[in-house]
Amino acid sequence: MHGFSVRDHENNLIRILDFVKGKPLSTYVGNIGMDHEAYYHERFPDIQDHFIECIKAIRFLHENGEKHGDIHSDHILIDQEDGCYRWIDLDSNYRHRENIYGYDLFGLGNILVFLVAREEVLVSELKRIRSPGFRSITEEDLNLVFSHQVVNLKKLYPSIPKSLNRVLMHFSRGAKWFYESTALLLEDLGEFRDTH
Repeated sequence: MHGFSVRDHENNLIRILDFVKGKPLSTYVGNIGMDHEAYYHERFPDIQDHFIECIKAIRFLHENGEKHGDIHSDHILIDQEDGCYRWIDLDSNYRHRENIYGYDLFGLGNILVFLVAREEVLVSELKRIRSPGFRSITEEDLNLVFSHQVVNLKKLYPSIPKSLNRVLMHFSRGAKWFYESTALLLEDLGEFRDTH
C-alpha cells in the first residue's frame, strides 16, 4: 500500500495511505473487446508481466511472515498515473491451521485462470451456450474449491500452450500436487514466459 509514516504528538506511529486512482484488473480485462485468440496473443503477455510483479509482491510479504489474506482480481488496481498494478484490501489478521500462505496461493491461481481465459469460465455457461468443449470437461478439470469453474482451459482454448495449462492445473481438482510457495509458482511462470 502506498503512503508514508509520521509520528503524532505522543510519538505514536501513524500510517497515512495514498489513494490509488485506477480501475480494478478484473474490470480492465473484462472490458477488453476482442476474441480470445487475439486477446491471448496481443494483450495477455503484458498483463501477465504485470501480474508476475504482483506475485513477487506477495512473495515479499510471505518471505517476511505476512500474507495478503484476500486475493481477488478486483483487489488489484491499475494505477492510472503510471500503469502499475497495485494490491489493495489486505486482510492479514487471521489464523490458518496449515500453510498460512495457502489461501493467498489459491487466490493467485484463481486470478491467473481468469487472466488466461479473460473471464471466469463457468460450467453452467458452457452448457447454456452449448460450447463444443463442454462435453470433454470432467471433474478433474474443475477448480479445486469452486466446482462450477473450469481450470483446464486447454480443452476450451486449444491455442493455450501445454506449459501454461500445466501451471493452471495445479489449482484443479485433478492436481497431483499444489504450489506450496509463491517462489514455485513464479518459477513455473518464468519458465513459460521465457519459452513463449
